[in-house]
Amino acid sequence: MKNIYLLLAVFYCIGMKAQVIDVYPMRVGGGGSGEFLQNFRRHTHEDIWGISFSTASAIRAFVSNDGRWGFMNPLGTQHSQPIAFYKHIKNIENLTIGADGWICAEGFSARRMIAGETNTLDMLTDGSSSKIISNGDPNGLQIESRGGHKIYLYDKVYFNSNHWTTLGAGRNNDPTINNPNTKMLRIGGAQGIGFWGDGKVETNDTPNFQIGSNGSVKIGQVTSLYKLNIGGAMYTESSPTGVKILYGTDSDGNDAWIGTKSNHGLYLGTNDGSGFYMDATHNIYIGLIDTEVQRIRPELKSKYNMFVSKGILSEDYAIAPKSSWSDFVFNSDYCLKPLSEVEDFIKVNKHLPDVPSAKEVAEDGYSQHDVNKVLLQKVEELTLYVIELQKQIETLKIGNTVE
Repeated sequence: MKNIYLLLAVFYCIGMKAQVIDVYPMRVGGGGSGEFLQNFRRHTHEDIWGISFSTASAIRAFVSNDGRWGFMNPLGTQHSQPIAFYKHIKNIENLTIGADGWICAEGFSARRMIAGETNTLDMLTDGSSSKIISNGDPNGLQIESRGGHKIYLYDKVYFNSNHWTTLGAGRNNDPTINNPNTKMLRIGGAQGIGFWGDGKVETNDTPNFQIGSNGSVKIGQVTSLYKLNIGGAMYTESSPTGVKILYGTDSDGNDAWIGTKSNHGLYLGTNDGSGFYMDATHNIYIGLIDTEVQRIRPELKSKYNMFVSKGILSEDYAIAPKSSWSDFVFNSDYCLKPLSEVEDFIKVNKHLPDVPSAKEVAEDGYSQHDVNKVLLQKVEELTLYVIELQKQIETLKIGNTVE
């Protein structure tokens, strides 16, 4: 009987205007309780035509004369008056159904009801996973926040079911992009890629790290056309040896500086071989490696600053000594050894006075400056000997003439 009453009510609505409907009881059980179809206007006392679906105490749903369906929250927590709810959904363009509360279904499908349309947006759940699927959309799926311009995604977002790449919270809840598979992680941009580490990604155009469209890399603020450009010093540290290397400028910033910041030497080489080595005491070795340097006696390392494994060929060679030259031989107070003493010294020592012996040179080497100074000293002494001999010869000539 209930179904017959409902059917008569619907037919009557179709044949007559909705506003002439009064009350059509749909009896369930006894006692006069039941559900009713009712004129929406008479129930709300508003100038709105339609049909309301009511219990004995309140409207639970309605359809207005402009084709909008409304379903009230069963707890009555959102809109206490159906008319307020209707006025709310009336302002939503193209709205057909409004629910004052949740709508529960196994799936929803959004599409245009036009013949030949294939683009759909489906939302469904199968008990173990939930999906939002866009079908037949050549222009892609768009998710837009027009008010706050923000879209929040919680936990991790996975891309591609074949080769997972995740975006979300990683270790220590740090925002992380992770590519755990064997594929390359590609990040690209037509005008380069910029990385900010100072929180100014949305406030300036000077990234801390930048890959240009020509493949150049810039770290810090620097303007150049080289492949790697660093504004400031570059520091590297190896583990576990702790070798610390700095590429930058000296302490006053006026000159370039390349070296170690730890107690380690520095190599320069070519073709996988070392041609230049500087130890931690600032001595320089050319053509020697550290194992060969270890065989050089400490006293020599203290005396000299440069060691060369082979000879040095140069078009010119100049020495700028710190000590004085040998012109002291010509001072009036210089004591020139008699030639007899020189002869006796040579007989005993087999070398000139003040000149290093062959044994000393073989063991300790010699100073180019010191040897030149000694040789000049000997030349100047020879000059004085020659001058003295010339005087003696002149004296003999005068004596012979007198006789």
